[in-house]
Amino acid sequence: MTAYIVRRILLFIPILIGLVTVLFALLNILPGDPARMMAGPFADPDVVENIREQMGFDRPLYVQYFDNLWDLARGQFGRSYQSRRPILSDLIEVFPKTVQLAVSAELISALLGIWLGVVAATHRNGWADRLIMAIAALNLSFPLFWLALMLQIFFAVMLRWLPPSGYGGGFDGFIILPAVTLALPSMGLLARIARAALLEITSEDYIRTARAKGLAAALIMRRHMLPNALIPIVTVVGTDFVRLLGGTPIIEVIFSWPGLGKYAYDALVFRDLPALQASVLLLALCVSLVTLLVDLLYAFINPRIRYA
Repeated sequence: MTAYIVRRILLFIPILIGLVTVLFALLNILPGDPARMMAGPFADPDVVENIREQMGFDRPLYVQYFDNLWDLARGQFGRSYQSRRPILSDLIEVFPKTVQLAVSAELISALLGIWLGVVAATHRNGWADRLIMAIAALNLSFPLFWLALMLQIFFAVMLRWLPPSGYGGGFDGFIILPAVTLALPSMGLLARIARAALLEITSEDYIRTARAKGLAAALIMRRHMLPNALIPIVTVVGTDFVRLLGGTPIIEVIFSWPGLGKYAYDALVFRDLPALQASVLLLALCVSLVTLLVDLLYAFINPRIRYA
């Protein structure tokens, strides 16, 4: 197990280098002058040139690239072109807000999605099954930006039950609309996956034996079916949580949620290479860690799985 973990961590190093390389190339292909953006559209050309020299934009691209790799290897992310603050300080400020949003959305989608999947599998081909699968298909079909705007109009503008956007203290009224917006598509996917996983093991011998013994349906579901259907469910929850940690920038922008997604979006708009690069690397680190955690959970859920 230890060797497996170390091997996975070492494989993450070339992935990081590849991400940095691709991101550096793409941002230098985009039109626009970051020095001009920092100085402002009406700044004097001498001021723009001075900024270009200070930030190292006048150096050859290959020199900028290797200097960038060396700084990242030492854990130095530099300063944001927009805020002029250390990027690490910005990340420490915005990332917990994205974690709050991701955890809230994942809890809503996991609890409701698994429950709906259990109900659909229990009433296979009945009206409840058809209704739940139709709702799940609709949730997967809605564009996130449209769903966010509809929820804002209905709950914030028409009913005035919830604030339309902004950030309060974390787990309060401000988090409900963005969390529900992110959770609805995930809930639909989880409901379908849970239903399929449960129906796949319905005809197994140990399930028929449990029914022949006269065990209650709820007990069979809780003790025998759900534990054996957890692997595909855990896989979906893990990959979906990684997506939510990315912040889904469009949702954070619509709801003015000051998380990692909005921070990365603003960095892309202003060609803030250090900030965008640090955001992508943090997201890649989260992807690697969550994926590793999901793989290790497989061995815990199913003792027959071992990593040599």
